[in-house]
Amino acid sequence: MPLRIVIITYNWVPRNAIGTHRPYAWAKYWRELGAEITVLTAEKKPFDEPLDLELEKLSGVHIIEVAYGNRADTFGRILSLGFVRQAARHVKKLLGKRAASIIDPRKAWYDAAKPIARNLVSQTDVVVSTFGPPAAHLLAMEMKVANPQLRWVADYRDLWSQRRTGDIPDAVRAKMREQEIGSVGRYADEIIAVSKDMVAQLSSLLKKPVHLSPNGFDMDEEMVRERLSCPLVSRSGPLRIVYTGMIYPGHRDPLPLLNALSQLRRRGELEDGMVTVDFYGDRVEVGMALAKKPEYAPFIRLMGHVTREKALEAQRNADILLLLESPAPEARGVLTGKIFEYIVSGRPILCIGSRPEYEIGEVLNDTGTGVVIGPQQYEKLPLLISDSISGAGLFLDYKPSYEAILRFSRKRQSYDVFRFISHND
Repeated sequence: MPLRIVIITYNWVPRNAIGTHRPYAWAKYWRELGAEITVLTAEKKPFDEPLDLELEKLSGVHIIEVAYGNRADTFGRILSLGFVRQAARHVKKLLGKRAASIIDPRKAWYDAAKPIARNLVSQTDVVVSTFGPPAAHLLAMEMKVANPQLRWVADYRDLWSQRRTGDIPDAVRAKMREQEIGSVGRYADEIIAVSKDMVAQLSSLLKKPVHLSPNGFDMDEEMVRERLSCPLVSRSGPLRIVYTGMIYPGHRDPLPLLNALSQLRRRGELEDGMVTVDFYGDRVEVGMALAKKPEYAPFIRLMGHVTREKALEAQRNADILLLLESPAPEARGVLTGKIFEYIVSGRPILCIGSRPEYEIGEVLNDTGTGVVIGPQQYEKLPLLISDSISGAGLFLDYKPSYEAILRFSRKRQSYDVFRFISHND
């Protein structure tokens, strides 16, 4: 009899978010292994935009999209107005994570999906929930409580109550922690997480073993080999540095790079047009503000939001891929799926803002695909960029290891997780 698995995830096609690809790969490859797969997700709202992700329809996978809440619909229609969305971002920035935890409209998904989750219990052997929002884990708990024989695997792409953001009041954080321990800590049979730092933190909080299953890439292994074996093409134009994602001042911040370029320009070592920094993404307010500054304007190009395919094409056509992350302690274990998209693009990666000893640095070093320049190394950036313009620098350091990179294949990872969750111990 095939294993019957329910995957509970808010992120699903067509939501163009990096968190969509992890549960999608599980559904795809577990179905190939003979499991019966049901995906319990949410009907997408305007605040879930962009909603233009196109992935192959998975044959034999049952998708349940739960419509939720008139208030959420009204909220979504209001947010569909561009000026309201922009104002909401400013409010969220002012109020911080406290606002997000209080007014998150996705809470209504839990109430709407709860009876559906309970109805699935009799047809399910394993439920796998992936965080966040918290509703995913809470729905899985409902199923586990309804049938204690059901196997519950709780997956963490992000931390829940342990996010080290100072703007969450102690009382709110305590309530989050109580809810997490009372659900995942009490009822989950297995816990998996995407980074070693998260494994350590969750093990300490939940008093249970936590297993590592990192993010990765979903690409044919021969195509990966072909890309990595191609020599880096000599440029006939400017050095093109590409960033795909969002910018957060002081967190995912391009200023150290822009300051290095500005310094080279002031010294006469960099002429206008020799380097471009291309930003792809729909939240461009910060980029627009930077592009208005005369010291940065010669380098910045704002490319706006593009489809996933266009973003991947831009990565492949770059000379250098820019990865922005924070040096703060809570970013020690950050390993988003974008890192692995970058790795299989076949281009050198320049990570700015993280620290070499963090897990991003460990992955880039092990795979031979890039370097991390943290706050202590910012003074090295002008020379590194100057050397790279001449064909040395990052290009000389780029020595990708095919075998190390294949450890992050989503197909291999999905097979490993399937073996793990299907055992009967």
